[in-house]
Amino acid sequence: MASRTYRAEAIVLKTLDLGEADRILTLLTRHFGKVKAIAKGIRRPTSRLAGYAEPLSHATFQLARGRELDVLTGAESRSTYRLLREDLDRIAAAWYIAEIADRSTAEHAPAAPVFELVETALRHLEVGHIPSFVCRWWDLHLLDRTGFRPELLACARCGGALREATNGWSPLDGGVVCVECIDRSISGLPALSVRALKSLRYLLSSDFAAAAKLRIDAALEQELERHLRAFLQNVLDREIASARLIDELARLPRRSSVTVS
Repeated sequence: MASRTYRAEAIVLKTLDLGEADRILTLLTRHFGKVKAIAKGIRRPTSRLAGYAEPLSHATFQLARGRELDVLTGAESRSTYRLLREDLDRIAAAWYIAEIADRSTAEHAPAAPVFELVETALRHLEVGHIPSFVCRWWDLHLLDRTGFRPELLACARCGGALREATNGWSPLDGGVVCVECIDRSISGLPALSVRALKSLRYLLSSDFAAAAKLRIDAALEQELERHLRAFLQNVLDREIASARLIDELARLPRRSSVTVS
């Protein structure tokens, strides 16, 4: 008989208050997929586990299997991401990553690659990498590891070669659409610049250390964000709620061009 209790390294993706003192945690675990657990009495001032039941907490959790929800019985911290939480841009990016990770995974289905991506993205946000850049790298690699890699090497509509020209971007077709297909299309498609296509290819083929050498100015940053957000929303079949906060922060008069080095 399997043990009723188990330990799981996990990152808290979101929380939901329940009753007067309890909280339901959505945990993305390294080895058990996405798990929902109830933290009983966690909102009481005397709870010794309160610090582990916040979104983005990274810990090794002690859990007891339950009929509907597992039960949190203990935790050992791995990272609090304290610096990340002190910056609005970084915390907004972290919420964005957590929301997409939640939408992209099913309960108890294997999700180790997604867990590793979330942990990598949060770690790089914590040490000060530019949030928009972390999110674009995350977007592409999340799509790749969940089976929705955008087509960047050939036309997603006809399979033909892509010219070094302004092509089109079509989430419905699954990626880049060539100039010839755009010319035959009844409806127009958003333009994908040559440098945006090259940047997407480079980001997708690179680990984070190599990708961080890419230089992205403000115009390219906005183009990549626009196209990848549209692609993700098509895959998820819903708006990304946390992206609204990112948009609001971007409208504040305190941004200049972005450089990643």
